[in-house]
Amino acid sequence: MTRPAADPRVSDASAPLVVREQLSATERLVEVAQSLSMARDLDAVMEVVRHAARELTGADGATFVLRDGDLCFYADEDAISPLWKGHRFPMSACISGWTMHHREPAIIEDIYADPRIPQEAYRPTFVRSLAMVPIRTAAPVGAIGNYWAERHRATEGEVKLLRALADLTSVAMENVQLFAELQRKMHEVEATVRARDEFISVAAHELRTPITALLLQLQRLEKLTETREDDWRPEKLAACATRSTAAARRLATLVDGLLDASRLAHEPMRLDLEEVDLVEVVRDVLARFATAARRAGCELRLHAPAPCPGRWDRLRLDQVLTNLLSNALKYGAGKPVDVSVHVPAPGAQLEVRDRGPGIDPESAGKLFERFGRSGSVTHYGGLGLGLYLCREVIEAHGGTIRLETSPGEGCTLIVCLPLEVPQSA
Repeated sequence: MTRPAADPRVSDASAPLVVREQLSATERLVEVAQSLSMARDLDAVMEVVRHAARELTGADGATFVLRDGDLCFYADEDAISPLWKGHRFPMSACISGWTMHHREPAIIEDIYADPRIPQEAYRPTFVRSLAMVPIRTAAPVGAIGNYWAERHRATEGEVKLLRALADLTSVAMENVQLFAELQRKMHEVEATVRARDEFISVAAHELRTPITALLLQLQRLEKLTETREDDWRPEKLAACATRSTAAARRLATLVDGLLDASRLAHEPMRLDLEEVDLVEVVRDVLARFATAARRAGCELRLHAPAPCPGRWDRLRLDQVLTNLLSNALKYGAGKPVDVSVHVPAPGAQLEVRDRGPGIDPESAGKLFERFGRSGSVTHYGGLGLGLYLCREVIEAHGGTIRLETSPGEGCTLIVCLPLEVPQSA
């Protein structure tokens, strides 16, 4: 019997259906790609993927699994009933771990007939069949799982869709990491710019003070030279010279601090070691601070029962004590300041104690940092370099410096020095 010829006016109804399904899946993948391109964190990525995995395959559930070392973390899910969200399982004890380890999909039509499935974990769930694909085949970072309540073997088309989704997910996760790193660097740059602007403001404020004082004294000297001879008094000239010297010394100290901080950012501190009596250094600095102490209303009291010889950098120790006394007079104005030197084995110990307001623990931890400070520039001034440079000098000598304080009870800065700088220091 001859088969009748096919009527060209009649088309195969199944072909357009397949095409429509393929177009629909492709369009959905395009939508997913667009949504993932806008995701800025992992939660947003997981929300897109868990919904898309179910829609693309018609599954009853989908999970988003992340690799966490040797564990599989079921981070998110979209299912008709709860699965394992929030749980972690060993890589060797779950199918997602097998997928990541072998870097290939796992297609299981009957979970109770596959030895890779941990039956006790699946028994309370609706799952009967599954398809699991790795996120990134080279060094997988996770997996996407699809689950069916009825027995179902994932088709080749469904697996291709899941693999395409996994590829999009991998790119999105990398983009999230890059975006987070970019955000972190932007915050660092912003913080650096803020710190720079604050430092410029502080430095300008601090440098202006001695410059203004110096200019005033020089202007006064200029006027004195223009007065009549009988108004030319030596004591007036001496007073102007003293104040000018003090302002210039303050300016030099600020500039030296800035230069030291700049050098220390690029090279270690260099020491010029010699035989030094620490008590002698302390006496010299105290004598230099006598006028400043009177102005601050502070009595300087030295407690040094015996000489304290050692091999140190004299100028650097002078710098340390100068900074410590400056702080003590600044914060403890109107009250006594005690300086102690003694030699408890195995080294020397220097203490400077004021009776000012003290410092809260949170601020105290920042004082030895570069540009660290407690209190506002308006009230106390300073570049925030003094104690930072003290720490650098003391550590270069192989010693330590620490602060003991509590609010309302003043501060004690304690310096411990070896009697000779170690070779490794």
